[in-house]
Parts: sequence; C-alpha cells; structure tokens
Amino acid sequence: MSESFLGNPGYYARCAKTYDAMIGSRLYNKVFWGTDPRQYSIFAAQAIGSGQGPLLEVAAGTAQATATLHVASARETTLVDMSAPMLELAGESIARAAGGTLPERITLECRDMLAPGADRRYETILGLGLLHLVPDVAATVGALGRQLEEHGKLFLASLVKGSARSNAYLALLKAHGDIACIRTANELFDQVRASGLGPVTLSRRGSMAYVEISR
Repeated sequence: MSESFLGNPGYYARCAKTYDAMIGSRLYNKVFWGTDPRQYSIFAAQAIGSGQGPLLEVAAGTAQATATLHVASARETTLVDMSAPMLELAGESIARAAGGTLPERITLECRDMLAPGADRRYETILGLGLLHLVPDVAATVGALGRQLEEHGKLFLASLVKGSARSNAYLALLKAHGDIACIRTANELFDQVRASGLGPVTLSRRGSMAYVEISR
C-alpha cells in the first residue's frame, strides 16, 4: 500500500513557514477548532513517554508540537514527511531546541510513511493531524501497524466534526481538496477499530480527536 493523501503538495513547498505559524497559533486553533496547540504537545508527550524503543513520527510537518519533546527524549527517533521544505523546518526547530545541532539519534526522511523499507520496526508511531488526510482510515492504520514492534502502540490524531464553525471550515477544506473526509468522532473510532490492529481508545478536544491503538 502506498501513501494516499488529498491536498496540494505544492502548497506545503511554497508556504511551509506560513503553515508552521498557523498551526502553532493559539488564536487560530481556538477560533476554528475549539482547541489549543498545547493539547497537541500533551498528546505527543504521552506518545514519546510511552516507551524507550525506536519511535516514528509520520506526517511530521514542521514538528511544531514535537521538536522540544524529541530533544528531551532519549529515544531513537525518525521523522517522516512527504514535503522536504516542511522537514527542513522541522530539522531547524529540533536543532535549535538542542542548542544548534540535530542529535545523531534523530533522523529526518522525506518519503512515503507507509514504505519503511528494510523491515524497520518501531515501538511507537505518532501522527498528529493525520487521519483526516487519508480516505481509508482502516487501511492506513493497518499499514502503520505492520511497522510496529510486538506490543507497540499507535498515537494518531484527526480533525473531526465539532462546532458549527468548525464544521463549516471542514466543509471548506474538503471542497478545496485539503482533507479527504469529514468524520464524526464515532465514525473515526469505528474506522480505526475496523483495522483489526488491537484495542482502541479515543478522546476529543474541540474538533481534534486523539486515538491510541495497541497492537
């Protein structure tokens, strides 16, 4: 299975810095999604703190919510994204948080998140703002699950229906081709569970849902 996203890759190449500022804005997140970017970092911290083995962050973008956390962690960490400009900003953020140099245990890879190669396995896989970008949630979760070590865990987030304002913005993004599907939290839960990977828990803050799956 190959990675399948909706959206315009050229947008991220041209507007990586603007996108980085937007997703880190407390005002933007409060107005449109009824949430706070600090909640993304809290969820990411739970993922990073859940083990000690290799960790993979997929669709990492600019690592807005995770750069400092990755530096504070001692885990072997790989960040993957299809956008080279976004990964470049992620590397800069992590290096800055580390005092100027990217730690050797952290690698950045511009590639398909579903094509790891060399049979690599991870104890933890983290994906923030991910599942609303994929048309087939069950297939994506299953493909990521095959990269997990025995008893590994997935931590994935997704935009879902929330307030009237959030739903209107989701509809605009869907019409523009920037997201794959508009789902409720219950629909997302059912589609994740359909992957058959393992037990699923889901929580929601505003229009952002947080999913944990154990293998």
